[in-house]
Amino acid sequence: MSTELGSSGPTTPEPAPAAATRRFRRTLAVLLTGLTVLCLALVAVNVFNGPRLTGSHVDASAVVTAANQRLVLDTNQQLADVGADQVTVSPAVVVDVQTRNDSIVIVFPQPLAYDTEYTVAVIDVTGPFADRSSDLAVTFHTDEAPFYLLSRSPAQPGESTKAPDRIVRTTVGSAETSVAFSAPYIQSFVPVGEELVVVALADDLSNTLSLVDRDGRAAELTLPGTGTVHDLQASSSSSTVGFRFSSAPGAAGHVYDNTLFLLDLTRGTVDTVAGLDGEPVQAIAWGFMANRAEVVAQLFDTTLLLIDPRVDGVAVPDDTVPDDTVPDDAVPDDAVPIPIGQFPNLNAFAPDGLRIAVSDQDNQYILDLSTGAEAAIVRDVAGTTPYTAELRFLTGGEGYVQRVAEFDQATGRVRQTLILVTGDPAAPTTRPVYEPVLPNETIVGFTISPNDQYLAIQTVPNGQTQVTDGYPVDPQATTATTLFVELATGAISRSIVGIDATW
Repeated sequence: MSTELGSSGPTTPEPAPAAATRRFRRTLAVLLTGLTVLCLALVAVNVFNGPRLTGSHVDASAVVTAANQRLVLDTNQQLADVGADQVTVSPAVVVDVQTRNDSIVIVFPQPLAYDTEYTVAVIDVTGPFADRSSDLAVTFHTDEAPFYLLSRSPAQPGESTKAPDRIVRTTVGSAETSVAFSAPYIQSFVPVGEELVVVALADDLSNTLSLVDRDGRAAELTLPGTGTVHDLQASSSSSTVGFRFSSAPGAAGHVYDNTLFLLDLTRGTVDTVAGLDGEPVQAIAWGFMANRAEVVAQLFDTTLLLIDPRVDGVAVPDDTVPDDTVPDDAVPDDAVPIPIGQFPNLNAFAPDGLRIAVSDQDNQYILDLSTGAEAAIVRDVAGTTPYTAELRFLTGGEGYVQRVAEFDQATGRVRQTLILVTGDPAAPTTRPVYEPVLPNETIVGFTISPNDQYLAIQTVPNGQTQVTDGYPVDPQATTATTLFVELATGAISRSIVGIDATW
């Protein structure tokens, strides 16, 4: 008996690799389908729901020391333009608002308060193609900018040595201090970034100049010769310091008399600055224009010159500096010093880099060097005719603080007051900020913190009994004290023995 095997008989099993391939394809298809559905769901969420905050960033240190700092809010989608009326800041401050793709940029025209928590809320934020809106909010805490103070240690009667002078680093909101640098006799200093440039006294009463790093290590800088440094100042836009220099009697080499020098810390070079006649400027006062290269120098005949020291033929280089160290296209070749008038006093430089304050025997003026405009400061102080001298511009707006002195006929004393002036320059609003509380207290000078929050007021508690420390340049009362006063309230936040408070 025979049997035929037809096509319907047993089949041969499929090879394992082919089956695995088919299963992989089915799994991949399912996975891709799931991812597609998920992506569509996410797109739907983004399209049909309002924008969501994905992150924010702000420099908590820079926002209290400089104007026009930014808070950036990042979102998950393209945004329609956001207006300033949609933004609320607490504590309240003025802001500008910019919209850039999927980000909202909050600009603070004025530095914020130290050690303060700010909440920024933005309402009704929408994408460009949807009517669904969201409210966004972020909170950040500002830092407190440190300041430096010079604490001199006067020599005690009968002692051959004295304690060293100290430059201390601290903040208004903390009683903790650290010594940034110490030396037997410190005349003056300026911060340059995280470093200090320090003028000290040598044994022969001439000056030395040093660059002090963050750890207090000092490296001596080259001066034009043996002599005395006056008016040490630092540029806000470069690693440059300047000073007036006078040679010591009988000093070897070239003789200088109140000659203006600029020291480039990046190159280590010391250059004079030339005036209209091409000769080195001899100045009785001077200063850097804020955030610009130009300087203003006051000559012995009280003429004020606006000078760009980068211009060939204006900056007179030291013999060791090659002529090609400055690129030909770095500065204009045809710029020359510009006379801007004659005034007995050069009082202050505005943070905007455009204005300076000057005065004569009768009036005080604000000069706008960008337009050539001259505006007399309006005096609006009750009582006898006041004498106004020292003035400091606010970082934000057009206001300033000035020291006003009036002779009190009832007591026979000079009454001093610090006045805050704001509003329309033609009809300003004035408000007393500080008046000495002790009968014989004297205001020696003052500065304003970079965020306009505090006045650092240098005072002498008793001007009738004060004793100077005997320094040959910038002698100070041994009892000199610096008070920190809140500009908004007039409250004294801290006092510390020392001079030359500098943020």
